[in-house]
Amino acid sequence: MSDRSQPPPTTTGVHAVLHCNVNTRDAAGSAAFYERFGFTLRMRSTSDDTDGSALGIPGRTVSDTWFEYDARGPRAAPAVELVEWQEPATAPRPALSDGHAAGFAGLGIRVADVADLPAGVDADPIEVYVRGRSRKGVLTQGPDGVPVEIVEIDPGAEPREGRDGGRLSHARLVSTDLDRTIAWFAELGWRVVGDVRPDGVSLGVAEDPTFSLEFDLDADAVPHGMRANSEGLYRIALAVEDVSGAVERLRGLGWSVAEPEFIPMVDTPTGGFTVVVLTDPDGVVAELVSRPRSEVRRPAEPA
Repeated sequence: MSDRSQPPPTTTGVHAVLHCNVNTRDAAGSAAFYERFGFTLRMRSTSDDTDGSALGIPGRTVSDTWFEYDARGPRAAPAVELVEWQEPATAPRPALSDGHAAGFAGLGIRVADVADLPAGVDADPIEVYVRGRSRKGVLTQGPDGVPVEIVEIDPGAEPREGRDGGRLSHARLVSTDLDRTIAWFAELGWRVVGDVRPDGVSLGVAEDPTFSLEFDLDADAVPHGMRANSEGLYRIALAVEDVSGAVERLRGLGWSVAEPEFIPMVDTPTGGFTVVVLTDPDGVVAELVSRPRSEVRRPAEPA
């Protein structure tokens, strides 16, 4: 297993979390949910003829993508990427006949005080581990069936005017084998935050303190069966300096990795992104995106 304390060389490892993809039947309705927590629409892209092969949907696809950012804005924070699929249409999340699904299980938003929630948000009290510590929080649900943890982590030294609303904080996932999960993500640059618990682990990227992956152990969890257009939380996008270099290094480790592909987004400032899609042993979809450090600003933040 990889040394948990040593991420791979930063020239080919992940240096920032870009966004978490949530597939939806109603992008406007989903956006309204996150905007209640202080998020705003900062970028939108409409695709009417994109080859979906990179995501496992061969042929022409049509979709509308909304990028919702918290108050920190683009470059300084990851986004919730809402994708409303038209061709093929957003499909219902596959039903499980038994057990819990492995992989993505929810999103997390951090706030200074969980008692100060938007009016009308129904939430149940919870205690969860985030960033290696037990945290006070509440659990609610987004309109696409995505559980959303509202966790109390005070922004601390940040200016008062920058503390309005919530901050996208983490994703909750289910792992069937923590050692295997840690080893797989370590090769991408993730490291253990805090201690490995018998029932879970927090993983973070050294260069991006804004976001963490929170894994809960369930050895009996089953494959989720989701496709790229299935409703709900499907994948995470991770920035690397150069996708081709990252692919070359992973292949050198014995990984089977597809060729990078350019995904056009002609109505955005970049015009599109070069990506490669990876899947961990539990079916977690991680998209590596060529995004130079010069285009990303991740401030150091208190835990």
